[in-house]
This record gives sequence, C-alpha cells and structure tokens, in this order.
Amino acid sequence: MKFLINLFMMGIFAIGLQAASYIYIEEGVKLPLKKQKVTLYNGVPIKVISKNKKFVEVQISGYTDNKNKNNLYATKNFELLLATVKNSNTIKISGEKGALKVKVPQKNITDDMDEAWAKNSDLFYDKCTKCHHAKIIEHHSMQTWDALFDSMKGKAKTTTKQNELILRFLRAFAKDGILRESD
Repeated sequence: MKFLINLFMMGIFAIGLQAASYIYIEEGVKLPLKKQKVTLYNGVPIKVISKNKKFVEVQISGYTDNKNKNNLYATKNFELLLATVKNSNTIKISGEKGALKVKVPQKNITDDMDEAWAKNSDLFYDKCTKCHHAKIIEHHSMQTWDALFDSMKGKAKTTTKQNELILRFLRAFAKDGILRESD
C-alpha cells in the first residue's frame, strides 16, 4: 500500500512539473542570465524540467528565424520574442521550431499567468483607457496591434520601457498571440 501511495505522490509531483509556468520579472522586460549567455523575456510560458532550492531548469519552445538563429519567437510571424542567446547552438533546432533549456532563479518563475503579466496589463489599462474604453485584445492580430499602438502611444505619453511592456502584452494576447483569453 505504501508503494502505491509513493507512486501516486510521484505522479502528482510529475504532473506539477509539467504544468504551465511563466517567466516573471519584477522590473523591466528582460531577464539576462549572464553565465548562460541567454536573455529571457517576461511572461514567457515555460515547461519545468527540474527544481532545486535556488534554480529551476526550464524548457522554452518556439520558432526560429533562419536569418537570425540567436532568437526564439513565440509564433511563426517572429513578432513576440521569447529568448535571445549569444551562441545559436544553445537553441536546439528542428525545422522551423526550436527549444532552449536554461536554469532560472526560483524567484523568476510563477505558475500564475496573471502575476506574470500583471505589470503589463496594469500599464495597458492605465495608459490606454484614458481616452477610450479598453479594446478587446484578442480581436486584433499582432501586426494590427503594432500599428494601432504606434498611432496612439504619443497620446498615451508612454516611455520606451512602457511601450515595450504594453506591446508585449498586446502581442501575447492578440488573436494570433500565444496567450489569448480564450485559451
């Protein structure tokens, strides 16, 4: 009986490791991992491979561009950057897809998508609802959001850093993004 309980608990633990988690960055958009020569971006969905007290080994999957194999993107249109690497061999490429394994500090991992995207969404709603109601993000594509946001950021009086945060949010939740509300 004890064996079955241990087996069940290991199964629950393994399922927990497979659950969706996200890169969480308290300040800014980028998380440089200098020793690994990798930069990760806020809100990136990850697959947890293993954990210890300080670090979490994760896998990030996405698309690679033949012109620049040092970048890993969320979608085929190469609009939403997931990671950049100094050495293109760090990303294991198979066709147009790529996977990257890195160790990330525990504090930069969350299982809560809302927490991972909180500062982006708060900034979007704060800046983009001063003149009009909030648009339904998944009604527009990433490309359309790029144009819409570009035409309105002057009125919103956003900084370059704020523009990055808002545009990442819009791209991630766009109709062709990776984190649509309906998912």
